[in-house]
This record gives sequence, C-alpha cells and structure tokens, in this order.
Amino acid sequence: MRIPALLLSMLCASAASAQNYPGKPVRFVSTAVSGATDTVGRLIASGLTDKLHQQVIVDSRGGANGIIGSEIVARATPDGHTVLISTASFAINPAIYRKLPYSPDDFAPVTLIVTSGGLFLITNPALPARNVRELIELGKSRPGEISYGSAGIGNITHMAGELFDLMTGAHFNHVPYKGAAAAFTDVLGGHVAFMYSGAIQCATAVKSGKVRALAFTGPLRSKVLPEVATLDELGLKGYEVQSWYALYAPAKTPAAIVNTLRDAVVAVIREPHNSEQFENWGLTPVGSTPAEFGDFLKKEIAKYGRIVRDANISRS
Repeated sequence: MRIPALLLSMLCASAASAQNYPGKPVRFVSTAVSGATDTVGRLIASGLTDKLHQQVIVDSRGGANGIIGSEIVARATPDGHTVLISTASFAINPAIYRKLPYSPDDFAPVTLIVTSGGLFLITNPALPARNVRELIELGKSRPGEISYGSAGIGNITHMAGELFDLMTGAHFNHVPYKGAAAAFTDVLGGHVAFMYSGAIQCATAVKSGKVRALAFTGPLRSKVLPEVATLDELGLKGYEVQSWYALYAPAKTPAAIVNTLRDAVVAVIREPHNSEQFENWGLTPVGSTPAEFGDFLKKEIAKYGRIVRDANISRS
C-alpha cells in the first residue's frame, strides 16, 4: 500500500521534530506557587534539565484550583516545550466547574509521576474527638458546627472530606482556603478543627504533637507515620483518597516527544537519591506509560464526578 505524499511528509516532519527535541528550554508549568506540588515539580524539573540537556524552567501558576496553569498548557504549541505538572485537581475540576476554559481532551497524558498513598486526617489537639469514632459522633451530634479546612473547593483535600461525610452520615462545615498552607495554619491555631493533609506538610507537626493524626485515607498505611491506621481499617470499608502528581503535554504533541518526556521523568524518579527523597515525603514513584496514565485519569475523573454528584456540591 502506498502512503500518500502529504501524509508521508507529515510523518517525516514529526519524526524529525521528535529527533531534535528539545530544541530550546522547556517551560515546566506548575499549578502551585508553594507546597507539595511546587516541591515535587522543582525536583522533577531539576532532574529533567540534566536528562534532556536543555534548561527546564519552572513557571509557577497557582490559583483557581490549577485552572490557570492548565489553560496555559492547553493553549500552548504542541511541541513538548511547554508542559504541565498538576495534581488530582485536574481530574476533579471537570465535575466542579460547569465551564472550564479547556477540556481534558486538550492534553496528552505523559506519565503519572508519583502518588501520595493518601492523606492524613489531622486535628487540633484541643478537639475533644481523639479518634475517628468520636469525630463521627461529634459530627452527627453537632451537624454543620464543626469545621474542617481544605486547600479550596474541588481540591483533593475537599473531596476527602466530602467522601468522609457521605460514608459516615456525619456533617461537617467545609471551609475552603487559598491553598493547603493557610488551612494548615488555621488547624494549628484552632480556627478550624481538622483537615486532610499530605505527609510533606504535616508529618513533623504530628511527631511533635502540634496536631493529632486520627487516620490515613490511603489503601495502605504510610511509611512516614506507620502507626496511623487507614480509614478502611477503622471501619470505613472501601474509603480511599490519594493525591497524585502527573505530567501532561498539549494534545497533538507527537507521540515520540511524549515518550521522550516520559522516559526522562522515569530516569529522574528512579535515581536513588530522588527515590529516597520521595519516600521521606511519603510519596511513591510511578512513572506509568502514557496509555496507563490515560486509563488511570479516566477512572479518577469518573470517581470524583460521582462524589461531586452525590455530595451535591454547587458548581460555578
């Protein structure tokens, strides 16, 4: 079978483009200006600078639950020189917002970089509930009076709270903040009773007694605080919420470039000093293929769509 001349020329151009990639510095758009996302993003970007033999420049575009940074990459030229690192919020936003300035179809999944294993349900030590059972009883006896903080409406820390309410029948007052750091500060200060927090943020405070960890939202206990039981172990069978960090390119980015990016990320996360750092942060390196990550992303979008619908979360 003869390949049409136009198609053949397009294939050759794509192959040549991939062979010369990257031909200039890579813009690494992060959906946070601080916190775990920015920390993970900078570690990956630093490693990619070495692997790709081009400078990888972190462009932190926090705000709007990752929408600002995502839109930048969705509209970028699909040549692999502008990429996105984002969190599970990427999978939650389509359910939360009626009108997004982009669609998940505007992106080419590159790889699932790391998962957190889960979040810690942490409380201010002054809260009378000293375990999950007592927290549930408190939420049922005083519906809407006990507040928990999150990093924002639609953030994974918000979804963890909504799923907890749905599965327990308790009702807590959700207080969204502009980022996890602000919510954590108010848990420390006793302005909100509890929140769901990643190990990077809360492990030191838990160990020092500044906050109390009642449970872990992942399927298995965290290696960082192995004494903290999972919510599944504590009776909420099937409860599982994990945060994660992933890399995307604009849709129509040539597959060869997507694979080059994925291979470079895998090389970075497998370096012993990076693997050790991730473990210290309570993160598990993944490095999935683009196809594997695409399948994972579809399931996450469906999962959080159900939570948003069942919790009747108002959408803007």
